[in-house]
Amino acid sequence: MANFSHYPLQKAVYQTLTGDTTLMALVAGVFDRPPQGTDYPNITLGESAGSDWSSKTTTGMEHNFTLHIWSRNGGRTEAATIMERIHTLLHEASIAVDGQTLVLMRFTASNIGLESDGFTYQGVMRFQVFLQAS
Repeated sequence: MANFSHYPLQKAVYQTLTGDTTLMALVAGVFDRPPQGTDYPNITLGESAGSDWSSKTTTGMEHNFTLHIWSRNGGRTEAATIMERIHTLLHEASIAVDGQTLVLMRFTASNIGLESDGFTYQGVMRFQVFLQAS
């Protein structure tokens, strides 16, 4: 059943991010798994978890997903700027998810840290989404 799949939500988030010219001017791309040699900064689709929140009258899923923002030359400031744009695009957004009705999408947490290589910053953003079967 489509309502139990993570893919329609992933596709909708990807389309929202890549469809925004302001965000795409800030990054080299948005990837599920970036190809070898991908330029920085970039965004990767991270972890995704789902759980049932159905009732007697409604079939629904709660999804929690993570986005990773990778920056080198621009460091923490560049990562934070990209994260701010993502927040604008996704927090309480009304995006179309195939075969489902979006009830709520909200930003829940973030952090930015320096990776062990000493020059790559990773920003992490977490979102919670409630979907109902259409």
